Amino acid sequence: MRLHRPQLIGLLVFLFVPLTWLAWQWQQGEEAAQAAVLPTLTPTALPVKLATVTPIPPTNTAVPTPTLTAATTPTATPTNTPIPTAMSSPTLTPTNTAVPVSRTCPDPAPLKPFYDRYTIANDRWPAPDPALAAPHFWLAKPFPGGGRFLINQNFPYGYDLNGRLLLHNAVDSAEPLGTPVLAVGDGTVIVAQDDLNEWYGWRCDWYGHLVVIELDQMYRGRPLYALYGHVLNITVEAGQRVQTGDQVAEVGFGGAATAPHLHFELRADTNEFNATLNPMLWISPGATRGVIVGRLLDPEGRPWRGVGLSLIGLSGETSGGNTWTYLDDPMHLINPDPGYAENFVFADVKPGAYEVYTKVQGVEYRASVQVPAGSVGVVEIVTETYKTPTPAPPPTPAG
Repeated sequence: MRLHRPQLIGLLVFLFVPLTWLAWQWQQGEEAAQAAVLPTLTPTALPVKLATVTPIPPTNTAVPTPTLTAATTPTATPTNTPIPTAMSSPTLTPTNTAVPVSRTCPDPAPLKPFYDRYTIANDRWPAPDPALAAPHFWLAKPFPGGGRFLINQNFPYGYDLNGRLLLHNAVDSAEPLGTPVLAVGDGTVIVAQDDLNEWYGWRCDWYGHLVVIELDQMYRGRPLYALYGHVLNITVEAGQRVQTGDQVAEVGFGGAATAPHLHFELRADTNEFNATLNPMLWISPGATRGVIVGRLLDPEGRPWRGVGLSLIGLSGETSGGNTWTYLDDPMHLINPDPGYAENFVFADVKPGAYEVYTKVQGVEYRASVQVPAGSVGVVEIVTETYKTPTPAPPPTPAG
């Protein structure tokens, strides 16, 4: 039987979609297997340090704030000298005026830098702002159904998948090709196009196609932007008003993505690649989940980079999995929330009592934290002073 051209195209599309979805699932399994680099959770004879735990009461919820275990490790007091971030110069006067930025494609395209891990940053980390340290789950899930927003836990905000990928300034969620992508809040579409010749990401043609919504909701007088990357079948255009739940596109792939998933960013102050915040502190976890925000610092208030942490349930909850402290690079792509000043996050956690575990420089640290339903639990771990690695002696000359 001879296939005409339209029939042949239809057959190729029919075969491509399921094969692409299976490839993504295989890739997820491979990433999970290769990203398991955390230390064993079996207690050892090493000294165990208790950590400082600070509760934050939930807002607009009937769940009372649980009493957390008192800490015995003194908390380092960070100074007001933060590392350079996109959030360092607040504008207190509300404005919706977008900051003009260059969209000229970089030539040559930037190269992936090297990220240090299990090291201390040179600068002190920003201090939490008590006036802002309250839950701000203002955004809805970007998919239909109103359920949980399931992300790739092996590639969270601020991590590089153990050196395999670029530092992640977003969260990824694997959904079937063609799944509707929804507006997370009311706002105005300011970008709805491909990025082949305009610079919105790490390089041009980074997202393939993207949608950016400037949200009506502002933060500290600053505009917020929701970015959807690797989408297809865009159903909105620049200048269009959207409301929470309106469809703006479909899950696709393209640019740096070879398998269907949604790359979701939250940008603050300016619509630039290095102006992101952790989206999981803004998307509502729903009534059956919560979030842990944490800080892992040395006694001088300097943050640990790329350190693995595990979450252990203490009262029957399933384990909360693993995460890593934020990495850094010359562009400072990763920014802490101004209220929490966190450098790690556990998202999509069942409410209950947990213990955060890590092991740094041969010393184990454990910190108890309570996760309220639909809200935030806060934990801080202060380690011992950083020990400079002892260089290996030079080889003995032969002869």
